[in-house]
Amino acid sequence: MKIETLVNLTGGELLNRPYISEVVSFTSEPEEVSRGACFFAFDNEKIKEAVKNGAYAIISDKYVDIIDKEIAWIKVEDFKKSVFNIFKYENLKTKIYIADKITTSIIKSMNLEKKVVVIENEFQDLLRALNLNEKFIVTSNEEIQETFANIEEIESKNIMLTMKSLFKSEYKGNELNLPYVYKENFSKALNFFESNDLKYTLEFEIDRFKPIFINSNFEEVEYGKSERVLITNLKNDEFLIDELNYIIKHTKHANTIIVDKQHTHYLRKKFNFAALIDYMPKLKIKEEKGLFDD
Repeated sequence: MKIETLVNLTGGELLNRPYISEVVSFTSEPEEVSRGACFFAFDNEKIKEAVKNGAYAIISDKYVDIIDKEIAWIKVEDFKKSVFNIFKYENLKTKIYIADKITTSIIKSMNLEKKVVVIENEFQDLLRALNLNEKFIVTSNEEIQETFANIEEIESKNIMLTMKSLFKSEYKGNELNLPYVYKENFSKALNFFESNDLKYTLEFEIDRFKPIFINSNFEEVEYGKSERVLITNLKNDEFLIDELNYIIKHTKHANTIIVDKQHTHYLRKKFNFAALIDYMPKLKIKEEKGLFDD
């Protein structure tokens, strides 16, 4: 990308007259800088390392010392806007795959391909996508959906998924660390990989609906070694009703509570399952007994 184009896209101020005329890659990590890179200085203390590693342009949101006059120094007002504008310019003809947050999370966890970029962390994921020629971009980001015309929504497919427990499913003889409530999301992820002939793994986990087994002292114990389970990382969003209905349906004979920040006192009562919504209690560290402890 020409320096003139880079300055225009970022809306930045070119602070010098550089000898170099273009950059060939983008990063915010100095150890990833190679000759010709554009370095986004989120941390100004890393600029020297980036320059040493061969950066051809330094983008900062502050005025910084110009330590190499041959490369470009650009000051911007808004990192997020700058990165997004570069991403938009470089990917106007790229197909963008759209899915909900849970499906994109499953795709990210299943993925074995460097050319698949799931955009969750806006800065790092956008920058990584910029450095790939062949790429499959997957996102639930509404701003990206509204910006790009070449959008394809990921569809579900018919699959044989069976429920093994509240937290596990089975697919073609493989046990999955995936609650059955996410069957449709999993089917969309499979469809994405298989229809594009992309490699994936079935040995994956997602953070949402993650079980943590605890004892009566609120100490975490080994999976399945307690009758008290925290169901963590649930969010008060469009998926919550289905998740709560699933929990209630499959824990009818257990003591199940629903806990958010306004009802943390429920955790002082006896329970078997606690569905935690936008809340995580502080767990105690279980002390391991020594060889000569009673």
